[in-house]
Amino acid sequence: MTNLNLSDWPRTTNKQTTYPHTVGVYALFLNEGAIIPCVRPGEFGLVYVGLGQGTRGLAARCHFKGKTAGHSPRRSLSALLADELGLRPIFIRKPSGSTTFKLDKVSEHLLDQWMEDNLCVALQPYDNPGDYERELIRRWEPPLNCDKKVCPLNAQQSFVLDRREMFKANAARLAGNG
Repeated sequence: MTNLNLSDWPRTTNKQTTYPHTVGVYALFLNEGAIIPCVRPGEFGLVYVGLGQGTRGLAARCHFKGKTAGHSPRRSLSALLADELGLRPIFIRKPSGSTTFKLDKVSEHLLDQWMEDNLCVALQPYDNPGDYERELIRRWEPPLNCDKKVCPLNAQQSFVLDRREMFKANAARLAGNG
């Protein structure tokens, strides 16, 4: 039975969380009093729902340390907090031809610290996490979930996706690719 009531999910800081090597779903919540510019968190402060699968399960999904290029919530937070934190993007063209961005090393650390100070996490091990994740995203519409393949985007999610695209375009300009 899936627990769709996020108020029941125990939340902890990243440093207090033990990430299990089991598959499941996780949620990121904005701490009380914390603000993401121009974004209204969902109920209970919900900002993102994600999936932990593969051999490392939820242990592989800790977004609180570096590697913005491969993590959707970090890319969204980077774009939204760029001015406030002075984050500097680096443009990336993948071998497939697709493009994204990461942050320079100092910016990655600034984002790490902001996340530690302003977010908490909740984990739910679950055998079929993909369906569970989609169900949670559809029901709660977290503002940082910007994947059009999961469900149609609401105004908040579209705004976040637009900010990410603008930040990536800025990275391309800085790299001489735009």
